[in-house]
Amino acid sequence: MKPDNQKNAYKKFLLFVIGFFILILGVTLILAWWPSVVALFRGSIGVMLALAGLMMLYGLSK
Repeated sequence: MKPDNQKNAYKKFLLFVIGFFILILGVTLILAWWPSVVALFRGSIGVMLALAGLMMLYGLSK
């Protein structure tokens, strides 16, 4: 292998390890804070429905 290929392989491996660690950390935090995650989804669904209703009313007024 050329030195450049070894360097690129090392970078890819390091990025894989860091990415895997961040993925595991993210899933763990989602599971630990599940009630907050559910509240966040409910809140965003409410905001989206309110905006959709507002746009429908705006469309009717035109």
